[in-house]
Amino acid sequence: MDGWKDEHRKERVVKNEVAYREHNQRRAEFERGAVQADDAVPFVCECGMPDCAAGIVVSVGAWEEVHADPDRFVIRDGHQFPEYERVVEALGEYLVVEKVESVGERATT
Repeated sequence: MDGWKDEHRKERVVKNEVAYREHNQRRAEFERGAVQADDAVPFVCECGMPDCAAGIVVSVGAWEEVHADPDRFVIRDGHQFPEYERVVEALGEYLVVEKVESVGERATT
């Protein structure tokens, strides 16, 4: 039963992260024509916490660079799940995390 709970929790974390990323993708598309690639804009934390609504300020260019890899997400420091992801970069108020197990197919669908 614990294995099921762990797998269910991992799936919930991934679904939350993907939903936040999709929201941010729409934001990036909207901002792309209005700002320069290095202009900072507000995005939503892409962590797996279901009730997180924290904002992060990232340039559109940096956000797009992170998401060139479908297994990477932009989150606030302290919102990481070490059992599912590893920190690959710490950039001020936000972190770039990468899934320990690839979720690329789920993250891009």
